[in-house]
Amino acid sequence: MILAVSDVHLGYEMCDKRAFTEFVHNYVSETLGPDDHLVLLGDIFDFWRKRNADCLMRSEVILKDMLSLDATVHYVVGNHDYAMLQFKRMFREYGAFEMEKYVRLQSGSTSFFFVHGYQLDVVVNYESMTLRDYERISEELCRSGNALGRVLSGLWGITKKLQKPPEKRKSWVRHQGSIPKTVAHIKNVEDLACSAGRSVVLGMRSDEVLVFGHTHRPFVNERTANTGSWLRDAPPEYERNTYITVDAGAMTLHTWQQGRGKELAQCESA
Repeated sequence: MILAVSDVHLGYEMCDKRAFTEFVHNYVSETLGPDDHLVLLGDIFDFWRKRNADCLMRSEVILKDMLSLDATVHYVVGNHDYAMLQFKRMFREYGAFEMEKYVRLQSGSTSFFFVHGYQLDVVVNYESMTLRDYERISEELCRSGNALGRVLSGLWGITKKLQKPPEKRKSWVRHQGSIPKTVAHIKNVEDLACSAGRSVVLGMRSDEVLVFGHTHRPFVNERTANTGSWLRDAPPEYERNTYITVDAGAMTLHTWQQGRGKELAQCESA
């Protein structure tokens, strides 16, 4: 079995840390075995404008459980935890997680492509910015203590503010955690994620199923799925505390509620 989860944003005050801790300790640790895979699909930690070490140390129980799993753990970096790659770069034989920008896994006769999804966002919503530029900004935003990080943080806040219509620019207060996205912004990402163009943008094979996060809106269909988020301030119309399982090629979207998982939707990949 493959289990994928994203956008927990540990370190952000509105993440549902208690529920995620329970989920990892009582479900993931008990369910996944040596032949299974856990895909941490980005933004598990929220390093933006925070001390990386503080986020890690305040998630001691979660990290211990994940590092002691019998399953193979893949860490696919997102924009808010892009700095995780620097820890891998420091050591040639990095032993904590399998850490990459994307991962391919087979289930049954179907190949699944897991990526956080900020790449889609850059192409469809920030066309004037290159992916390399966006990743550089993301990494610097993870370094709240250095001067460049603070400068880029301010510029990022201004850029996001200017994207809003004038009547909605109520203040210059920075978002401390996840940055809200407009309905159109999310729809743009989802439309690209469900189109043939995703293969060109992400380097996917045409027969692969895409599983991504980033937008915080969970869904599953025949060829595409989104893992959702674990944020207490998620839009009320979104299911939250969600995750996806893949078993024998079938994708199932679940939500974690009061100590148990609840199935939301299932789709057999074509």
